[in-house]
Amino acid sequence: MRTRTVLTTGVAAAVLTVALPLSAQARETESISRSLFDSTPERTVSSLRIDGPTAGPLGGALDLTVTALDGSLPTVRGATEPVEVTAVLTLSPGEVLTITTTGEASVHPFGDVLTALAYFDKKDVTYEGTEHHKVKVVGDGLISAGQQWYGGQASVSATYAW
Repeated sequence: MRTRTVLTTGVAAAVLTVALPLSAQARETESISRSLFDSTPERTVSSLRIDGPTAGPLGGALDLTVTALDGSLPTVRGATEPVEVTAVLTLSPGEVLTITTTGEASVHPFGDVLTALAYFDKKDVTYEGTEHHKVKVVGDGLISAGQQWYGGQASVSATYAW
């Protein structure tokens, strides 16, 4: 019996020794949430574009375009329509995430506020930069945009594995 216990303990120790270096190589995750406030939106019948510097690290910027799939954004209160959303998020100079996905645009029922929401995952994101070679979205990310009477707002949020 004593030999079996020593053997089992030795095998468990060997497995832990091999597993620890592998777990040390696990991908690093980072939550990124960037918002753009007080932008002057460019709105046409079929699209809404909001761009400008983001709150957060210096050099960050967001250029977000919402385009109606049927050629016109909703105009009637409470109406919702499918849209294509493209967000170009500059994390820092030389580091850019481009997200292309679909979502929904709607006009709020209590005002003439156009909003757009779109979820995205790893297949919707491309990365350009020198810091990280591959980027993977963990779970779903969220893009939101809105045009109110006082201007445009937008945000991009997700957890990324580098």
